[in-house]
Amino acid sequence: MTIALMALTTAAFAQLKDGKYIVDYKTSKVDWRGENLVGGGHDGFVKVSSGNVVVTRGNIASGKIKINMNDMTCTDITDAGTNSKLINHLKAEDFFYTEKYPDATYEITNCSAKADGKGNTHVVKGKMTIKGISKELEFPVKIEGRDGDMKVAGDIVFDRSLFDIKYPSIGNYAAKNEIKLKLNISSKI
Repeated sequence: MTIALMALTTAAFAQLKDGKYIVDYKTSKVDWRGENLVGGGHDGFVKVSSGNVVVTRGNIASGKIKINMNDMTCTDITDAGTNSKLINHLKAEDFFYTEKYPDATYEITNCSAKADGKGNTHVVKGKMTIKGISKELEFPVKIEGRDGDMKVAGDIVFDRSLFDIKYPSIGNYAAKNEIKLKLNISSKI
């Protein structure tokens, strides 16, 4: 079984052409989920505004993805007024403070083949920057490549308090510090 997984991982890498891949900002996005301590939560997405990934010898060598934090949406609240109120609150100073910090970034510093039995083929390491604060973050991803196209999908969980997102967690609106992200990044040479 391990040999078969290694062969699949090697095959996925072998299909990546060397070069600089430009992220397709029209089809790439990052889904988010924030949960309350007492149950429930909210879902939405933010759009990727730009990015590139450099592949050398069939492996991701570096890259940088930029997220437009002002282009944040909530998908679980159907009432337009309530939805707008939540999004405006998330853009405020006690959350992402998008007026001062309109972008979040992730800069890839390392990528290595590592199948995990859950469909992921690699582990990406890098530096996430939110509100001007940078922290090292690694997570598993599934990388697929063919004919100069590359797709990267993965799940990330990070602690918002490390990035000075310190909305108080009290009462029925007590928010967990963990934010869950689901990446869907498409790029091509």
